[in-house]
Amino acid sequence: MKPGQQVAIWLHDAAAKLFLGLGEKHPVGQWVAVGEVMDIPSPIGVWINISYVEERRPVDEGKTKLVRYGVKPGQCLIRWDYVITAQNLKDPPIPDDPRPVPGLYL
Repeated sequence: MKPGQQVAIWLHDAAAKLFLGLGEKHPVGQWVAVGEVMDIPSPIGVWINISYVEERRPVDEGKTKLVRYGVKPGQCLIRWDYVITAQNLKDPPIPDDPRPVPGLYL
């Protein structure tokens, strides 16, 4: 990932809940952090200036509830072990759902 690049980073459920300070009782969802890669190298993760973290939670057959979370400060280190996959974004649209992916159980 290059500095200044817009990315969508899909996170493991438990990692996203820990990152956002949500409890274990929070329903299982799919999580994506959208933002810009910062020019701060780190061997344990990637520094992102996060625009938002989005939760996609199934509510009914074929329907999904979208919830967006803000993060302050937006500059965060996302550990590599939190990451399922990352997508390059040309513009900051809503990222594509990459299912099925290893480590994501719904």
